[in-house]
Amino acid sequence: MNFSKRLKKLREQKGLSQEELALRLDMPRTSITHYESGTNRLPRNQRLNDIADFFDVSVDYLLGRSETEKLTYDEEGFIEDSKELTVEELQEKYKLSVDGKPATKEELEGAIAFIRSLRGMK
Repeated sequence: MNFSKRLKKLREQKGLSQEELALRLDMPRTSITHYESGTNRLPRNQRLNDIADFFDVSVDYLLGRSETEKLTYDEEGFIEDSKELTVEELQEKYKLSVDGKPATKEELEGAIAFIRSLRGMK
């Protein structure tokens, strides 16, 4: 789904008219009309951020680059923390499991090795 369709969907989910959304975002209604019709280019970065913040979604979701509306706090923390964590820390902090069984140290090491091999193929 592209930006124009996402914007319209989010606006309608909140039960807002184009005029009401424009007032809440402090922008002309015609801008909302153009964005939703797809006849206008994308909003500038700050306006795009404002729209995403208003609807409490990520900019990636708004632009159609992700189907996930917004990362949860745990997901954001995992992404940030996992950049520097050892296998042991991953195992302890996140209690990772596959098919309902806890991932072993060896399995996590294998997964990391697999990711590294994929990256080496690029």
